[in-house]
Amino acid sequence: MLIGVLDSGIGGLTTLAEIVRVRGGGDYVYFADQAHCPYGNKSAGEITAIVRGGVKRLIDVGAELIVLACNTATACAIDSLRTEFEKIAFVGTEPSINTAKIYGNKLCVLATPLTVRQPRFARLLTNVDCFIPDCSALAAEIERSFPHLTGAYKTADRLLSPCIKERPDACVLGCTHYCLIKDHIKKLLRCPVVDGNNGIARRTRKLAGASTRPATIRFISSAPDLYNLRAAADMILTQRNIWC
Repeated sequence: MLIGVLDSGIGGLTTLAEIVRVRGGGDYVYFADQAHCPYGNKSAGEITAIVRGGVKRLIDVGAELIVLACNTATACAIDSLRTEFEKIAFVGTEPSINTAKIYGNKLCVLATPLTVRQPRFARLLTNVDCFIPDCSALAAEIERSFPHLTGAYKTADRLLSPCIKERPDACVLGCTHYCLIKDHIKKLLRCPVVDGNNGIARRTRKLAGASTRPATIRFISSAPDLYNLRAAADMILTQRNIWC
């Protein structure tokens, strides 16, 4: 089975790496929609249309299961995608707030403005005390400043400085881009930092099964400049990369 993985840019590579590790291999095509990055500052209608186009590209190259390695894409589009593409299995990404509750109910939740505004996100906030900073610039800064990430670290420092005083029990990363600065956030907040990549990987393995075949990964981008995607893939993935 060919598995498609979609994200607005390089953040979903962290998800793909975990899927490959958990499944043991398999065949993948990764679509980085860098021409429309970041997703989190657009409207829900725009994101639904954009993600639908990306999904069609993945289906056209043979993907039978598609992972939306993006919280914003999942929050805005996954319900309509499941209705329209009934023969395709979809795995979504949501902030791991329930997982973070094992550390306590006082949480710092990092998510894009559009994710925060969706009903799917609101339903996750039951019985938690959340500090939700304005992360409108963070994903774009991570995409722009990779691989050095100096700008992203400065942006995170500014956003999270009020949260340091709140002493949260845990921090939830509600965007796969944020996983690329997870260690920095952990040092800054001095608390457990939770992302959803392992849960996504286990769900993908449940639907597609494990694999004993070496991983092959094909990469597609909606933007002409593949420098950031190549650099990120070289750092995050150890499998053979097949570019097109």
